[in-house]
Amino acid sequence: MLRFATIVSLLVAITPASAQTVDDIADRGRCSTAGLEGISAQLADSQACLRPGQFVRFAPHGGITLSSSRIHPYLQASARDAVHRAVASGTSLTINSAFRTIADQYVLYHSGGCGLAARPGQSNHQSGRAIDVNSYSSVRAGLERAGCVWLGDRDPVHFDCPGSDLRSDAVLTFQKLWNANNPSDRIAEDGSYGPQTEARLARTPAGGFADDLCAPTCEPGCDGAAMVAADCGRTECGTGLTCADDAAGLRCVDPVCPATGTASVCLDDGERADCVDGTREATETCVAGCVDGECAAVPTLDLGVADAGVMTDDAAVVTDGGADLPADAPGPAGTTFGAATGGCSCRVTGARDFGGAFPLVLLLALSRRRRPSLRRSASSRRS
Repeated sequence: MLRFATIVSLLVAITPASAQTVDDIADRGRCSTAGLEGISAQLADSQACLRPGQFVRFAPHGGITLSSSRIHPYLQASARDAVHRAVASGTSLTINSAFRTIADQYVLYHSGGCGLAARPGQSNHQSGRAIDVNSYSSVRAGLERAGCVWLGDRDPVHFDCPGSDLRSDAVLTFQKLWNANNPSDRIAEDGSYGPQTEARLARTPAGGFADDLCAPTCEPGCDGAAMVAADCGRTECGTGLTCADDAAGLRCVDPVCPATGTASVCLDDGERADCVDGTREATETCVAGCVDGECAAVPTLDLGVADAGVMTDDAAVVTDGGADLPADAPGPAGTTFGAATGGCSCRVTGARDFGGAFPLVLLLALSRRRRPSLRRSASSRRS
């Protein structure tokens, strides 16, 4: 039967590195940064992005060998120049460590396997001006002539080369990286390695965070008529539109519409529009104009008084100099024409209906009024 400790060891062995923390790597008790490749590379890249030009590559270079793929081949320019001078003078170097991230330093310091490792934030490896080498005794003279300083018997593989003290930048890079990925658990960004920073570093995923400091980050929102995304990308809303950021989300809206909800609105040109969450869904032309989001009714035609006869709902009379129209002639709204004599004036009352035969009857009455004068003119010509 497997012992409990053996089961735990097996579970740890099959746990993906990305699920482990920096403290988990340190707990192995080995003087090695294996397993930190994700977070270490992210910290190195982030510090280079935080301080562009702060570090430069010193390898690959003739006469320089890196003992591990986990070594970050970066130094301050002044330290790189010193190392290259040493190589140019005939000193071949095998380098075991150069620029070291604060996560690397945490593991080496807390593992217990590296007795000489400095506390995180206190090593010149974080400044990019220190190197650890193989066969230090054979390369010491060449490095010292190039301007590097041997640390002595207390750490014989270590040489400090010319450069500035940038150790706080390594701490600041981690603090910014943590805050960018943990906005609800922020820590001070002061470059000082204290208990809060150390506690967060211990919980940091060994495989790295989702975001680094090389990709620009912005607070999503509106900038005038443009939408700004988290990656700082800008999208112009376009002519006549504006940006809105509310419960419905970040989007471009039509200023004539309410930003949220549904509504019907009138436009300046007499049209009406249906709006949904700030967007015009449909537009309609209003013949008689728009009022309160609706097209106004088209006004009806009132004939008033006409000079063509008399018409009521029950009967209508149209006369033409004593000649009556048939009493059963069709009229509007179901009315009929009754007999009448004298006069030629017609008042329209009751319901008005311009359909049917009423216009034709009216035209016939008017034409018959003209016939006597035409006949008289003809008689005058004959006489």
